[in-house]
Amino acid sequence: MKTKLLLLLSLVVAGFSASAQQAFHVQNSGFTAVSRGINDFDVVDSNIVWAVAYDGSGGAATIRDFSVTNDGGYSWLAGAVKGTTATALNNYGLANISAIDANTAYASIYPVTAAIGLQGIYKTVNAGANWTKISAGTFTNASSFINLVHFFDAQNGIAAGDPANGYFEIYTTSNGGVNWTRVPSANIPCTPLATALATEYGTVGYFAAHDSTFVYPTTFGRILLSKDMGQTWALGTTPLDSTDGTAIPSISFQDKDFAVGVMANTTAAVNTFIISEDGGLTWDYAGIDTVAGVYDFNAIENVAGTDTWFTTSANSTSGGMGAAYTEDGAQTWISIDKDQHTCIRFNDINNGWAGGFNTSASAGGVAKWGSVRTAAGISNNKVEGFEVYPNPSTGKFYVKANVKGASSIKVMDLTGRVVFEENYPTKSLLFTSVDLTKQAAGIYFVAVREGNNVAIQKVSVQ
Repeated sequence: MKTKLLLLLSLVVAGFSASAQQAFHVQNSGFTAVSRGINDFDVVDSNIVWAVAYDGSGGAATIRDFSVTNDGGYSWLAGAVKGTTATALNNYGLANISAIDANTAYASIYPVTAAIGLQGIYKTVNAGANWTKISAGTFTNASSFINLVHFFDAQNGIAAGDPANGYFEIYTTSNGGVNWTRVPSANIPCTPLATALATEYGTVGYFAAHDSTFVYPTTFGRILLSKDMGQTWALGTTPLDSTDGTAIPSISFQDKDFAVGVMANTTAAVNTFIISEDGGLTWDYAGIDTVAGVYDFNAIENVAGTDTWFTTSANSTSGGMGAAYTEDGAQTWISIDKDQHTCIRFNDINNGWAGGFNTSASAGGVAKWGSVRTAAGISNNKVEGFEVYPNPSTGKFYVKANVKGASSIKVMDLTGRVVFEENYPTKSLLFTSVDLTKQAAGIYFVAVREGNNVAIQKVSVQ
């Protein structure tokens, strides 16, 4: 019997205090249609993030919408994966996006009510303005159904689907998607499918990757595990049973051995954590199904190199929705909020994104976790009368605030580099000019501090 989660996470605790300086801050996902929910993020780095959307209005419309940011989420550009004509991909869905950089990304497109012909892997090299199918000869069997695409780096990728011709249809590429090779049945241990498992499939968008390791859960609670970027596979097990109506919507690795997943048991109507200590091959219950008032989990995420984990829930009916985190390997969980979060991904402790639902193109959809600096652009209104003008500016602008004592102004670029700083020991009105004409054009963040109160605004220098 494996020990509980709180005893297994033994890496050095990350040296930060989330309670005082970290928080979720609303960002606008950019979708013009309302109630676009975020299925998942692919985080390239602290600035570049791609988001995949679904129809959260209740109408269950088939869409292929995405949004991308290259400035940490201060601005998101929404679009849709399109075919050769405006209607070519109607009735096809977007399973996931795997991004290389701000311009290059791969999308897996699956058939919903359409023929299999246009399903496959699509690529963009211009931030999603245009997409081209690059997977000729793949997923062409009558029973083919693609579930995901993932690139480990710019050259090596994997695409996985349901069984076709008696074994799971999995392809790999080593040249950026120019050529794809199907993994032979001899390299996939759960083939040919047993009669009892004849209806076993993959799940759209559900997988995990860590370095060269790839975990692909099936609808029967089994695990297909590769340690060599998809070339060879082992068959792993979980506590799930095919009769339970189960799935594993989220898995996160802390290192090459230890991983935590969310077990979604629709029959028992409870989502709980499962753990693996051998790199994803065997799994057991973690004994945790509620943390800091959050339950019915939909996502678990480790912040790389730390003992810090985040979990989210979108359960709006029974009250379990919200987000929580632990900094000490699950000994203590701290509630963040009771908002509806659909998923969560992190680049580092100052840059993480949780999905939500927008109410317009300029209102909501994404929540960014970060420090006061990385959450810049959202004033917390703790400093009265804080203004930055003109904005945008040519590099010269004014900063004004009503303060009651010692205060300071700090201006930073997107990397956190301080380009202007002044301290004011005693003032009742803070008013000063800032000259950034010698700095590069771009986005800067103006932070005014009054004692322990901090307010931040974004300024555009053109």
